[in-house]
Amino acid sequence: MSKYKNFILNLSLKKIYTHFFLNDFKKNSYFDHLKELYFEFLLSKFPKYDKNEYEKKLNKLIAEKDNYADSMSSLYDLFEPNYADNLQNYYKLYEKQIFFKFLTYSINKKLIRNKYSEIYSFAIDKIDEPLDILEIGGGIPHGLIFNIWKKGKSFCNNLTYIEANLLHSEFVIWYCKKNNMPLDIRFFPAAKTPTIINTKYNFVFAKDIFEHLDSPEKLIDELIIFTKNNKSLLCLDLEHKGAKSVQHISPNLPVLKTKLLNNDFRIIKKFDEIHVWQKN
Repeated sequence: MSKYKNFILNLSLKKIYTHFFLNDFKKNSYFDHLKELYFEFLLSKFPKYDKNEYEKKLNKLIAEKDNYADSMSSLYDLFEPNYADNLQNYYKLYEKQIFFKFLTYSINKKLIRNKYSEIYSFAIDKIDEPLDILEIGGGIPHGLIFNIWKKGKSFCNNLTYIEANLLHSEFVIWYCKKNNMPLDIRFFPAAKTPTIINTKYNFVFAKDIFEHLDSPEKLIDELIIFTKNNKSLLCLDLEHKGAKSVQHISPNLPVLKTKLLNNDFRIIKKFDEIHVWQKN
């Protein structure tokens, strides 16, 4: 037992630190804001949805999230061993869990700051003109929603949102309509590489997407071809994602950095695994 004492102690300290210093459930927190948006969105689909019931169910899931063990994947492996061969069905199966997971991100102030909001803030200041945003496979666009919540929407011209046709995409359509934000939404089949032909942008955000694509190099090639303005910023997550898996079908992403470097792009800023690229 003593062999694992330090590990257990460190794990406990990490949970204590996360709960008291990183997690923010307070009224007027970003989590509180996003939680209310989620409910408004659900109310538009289910007009009789009771707010107290929503709060009760959500609070229960939040309380259990660290110890939550979903058996659905194991059951499908057991009774339908080839279910993951159709990745569109796979993602559709998990769309509500994915939607919930994006909400839980908002609880963690450090995560939102380091991986979303500060990147948007950097781009707003660096480009210094209204943003034509291209979000590729980003799920809930936390950086956009957070900065609109804090600053208003004057920094945004329009949003091009390229994603699989899942519940979080439906939420983004609803959110943009609610905020009178011009939206160009383009659906692509899960795991299939989208195209950005005929897209106006000066800011690209693509996190946790390239490893899910069958041909991520094609998307990088299009970003290289269509990024003409050297003021445009490409905020990309191109770190290695480990071994291949059901979801991570193209984990060797650093090879894509070489393509950018060989085509006159350079890194001007780093936010953990997300690097900001600009054309020389």
